Amino acid sequence: MHSNETTLQVYHRYFKIPVERYLNTVTDFLDPWDERAYQHFVHQHLKTIDDHGIVGMVRQDKDENYVYLDAAVRYPINHPTDIEKISD
Repeated sequence: MHSNETTLQVYHRYFKIPVERYLNTVTDFLDPWDERAYQHFVHQHLKTIDDHGIVGMVRQDKDENYVYLDAAVRYPINHPTDIEKISD
């Protein structure tokens, strides 16, 4: 018998986004400087490049021209595991 365990491998993805593009992407958020808005931006970007990573925590920094995002993106890795049956 086999069981599937899922392990997540985490990568940090770094983004440098023009402020105007960032703000145009997060228009549905009352506060564009909230972590949920950062996660939304990263999620939308990953969808456009057909990347199926799972967005976790995102940190942000900005200057007058760019928004800088540091996103933890998780990727599932399936490992088949044998389960030994122990006799009664």
